[in-house]
Amino acid sequence: MKIAVMMVGNQISPHFGGSEKVCIYTVENDSIVAKEYFNMPEHRAGLFAKFIKEKGADVVIAGSMGERARYIFDTLGVKYFIGVLGNPDQAVEKLLKGQLKSNEELANDIHQHEEGLHHHSHRHFHQHHHRKE
Repeated sequence: MKIAVMMVGNQISPHFGGSEKVCIYTVENDSIVAKEYFNMPEHRAGLFAKFIKEKGADVVIAGSMGERARYIFDTLGVKYFIGVLGNPDQAVEKLLKGQLKSNEELANDIHQHEEGLHHHSHRHFHQHHHRKE
């Protein structure tokens, strides 16, 4: 089995489409036998999902994921866990123990916030004013 963890820096990426790199964990007999890092290609609609599938991933872990990526993974038979943040190794260990669960509510909150930042039309983006005391 291969598990793709979407990353920014050394943490799980809050948004699938905003990932800098992916770590592909190769798992045999419930143990991690290899970890490979790949820089993500230029972000274009649908490209990340296809890239992940080409790397042989059976499972994807990310903070949030847009509808297009979900649809592509559903079509390709790739499972995904969203609403997962923090340390990639810990998330994979939880997955291997059967303890990892998607947190749709968190994923949706992240996705809405990220979309707002990307498009600069989200009201929340404009409300951060620092007052001098």
